[in-house]
Amino acid sequence: MKTKFFLLLLLATQVVSAQTTSAPAQLTELINKAIDNYPKLKEASEYVNLSEAKKDLAYGAYMPVISGDANYRYGKPTPSIKFPVGGGVFQEVSFLPANNFDMGLKVQQPIWDFGRTGANIQKSKSDIVTSKDNLESAKNTLAYQVAQVYFGIVFLNKSVDVQNEQIKLLEANEKLISDKIKNGDALKFDLLSTQVKKNSAQNRLIDLQTQLRKQYDMLNMVTGNSTYDYITAKDADGNLFNADAVSADNNFDIKVLNDKLATSNWDVKIAKRGWLPQLVASASAGYKNGFVPDINKLLFNYNVGVGLSVPIFSSARPNYQTKIAKINLQASTYALEAQKLSLNKDIAQAKNDVDATQRKLKNYELQIDQANEAVSLANTRYKGGVITNLELLTAQTNLQDAQFGKIQLEYNLLLSKLDLNRIGGTKFW
Repeated sequence: MKTKFFLLLLLATQVVSAQTTSAPAQLTELINKAIDNYPKLKEASEYVNLSEAKKDLAYGAYMPVISGDANYRYGKPTPSIKFPVGGGVFQEVSFLPANNFDMGLKVQQPIWDFGRTGANIQKSKSDIVTSKDNLESAKNTLAYQVAQVYFGIVFLNKSVDVQNEQIKLLEANEKLISDKIKNGDALKFDLLSTQVKKNSAQNRLIDLQTQLRKQYDMLNMVTGNSTYDYITAKDADGNLFNADAVSADNNFDIKVLNDKLATSNWDVKIAKRGWLPQLVASASAGYKNGFVPDINKLLFNYNVGVGLSVPIFSSARPNYQTKIAKINLQASTYALEAQKLSLNKDIAQAKNDVDATQRKLKNYELQIDQANEAVSLANTRYKGGVITNLELLTAQTNLQDAQFGKIQLEYNLLLSKLDLNRIGGTKFW
């Protein structure tokens, strides 16, 4: 049994390895550069630091509070009693001075708050997890945006190559027709038709080159690059992204909503603890006057004690806070369920798009083979004077349309797979 289990495990590992294709090195480099450069990620990173600071602040509730106080108070009348000292003479003894001084250090140390501080700390830790998941979500989104632009440039380069080939073919036709006109075997109309077709192809080439430059502008914005034409890949591997094993379980939106759900749970626990008492130790030491018999003399004094604070009627309204926290918890639960439904719908639609595009691609591959053969026959027949120039141009246009259609479908297929893996939170770089 152990041997069979080992063989099955080895086979599964080989299958997974066979399905896993590493991203192009240049794409990985661009993604890492974008992650290091893009300000939005730096902002998200600062929110992680902010959450860490809030956690430290929550721990501060365990620490003592030390304060230095200095007070002066003038009060009248001052209580006093007259005592007879003999011979009909009375001496007045005051119990409180008119000028009161009090200077010293005071310390308050929380002893037990029945889990209130602990709940606040756990909530702050939950906020840290949320901030980190938000950061990873932003990285994931940026990585897939870079990949989309990167592959867009690759496929635009392929389209430019096809367009250049079309222009060369039309230029060759133009020369062939010019020679035929000299021999009286063709009309000037054929030449003009070819030249119009060539000018149209050149305009389309300009459009493709403009789109290409715009894609580089987008890529440069996030990576910090400033040059053009640095994408060296000539084609894209359609097997780079697996579209079958994607699920919503690892989606970053789901992770963040689960984080918020955990935080809402802690909000409820914190609100419920609003009715609980708090036990605090206190101590103070310093100098003040008012001690009999010499009430004006500043004397060193100290005191220590323990106090229990029990909420009876609180302005914080713990019952309302608990009710609000429970409503937020329920709302977070519904938001999570709604997001799962939406993501499952998006995954199903994207998988349908992948399947439909793959079937269309097979038709385009057959169409390109047929169009290539048709162009070859048309060239031969046109040179032999069997068909017209218009029929030759039609055959060439059909081939170009099929090539462009295949390139567009390949790009759409890759975009669908990209979107699927983005939803699934797949890290490919």
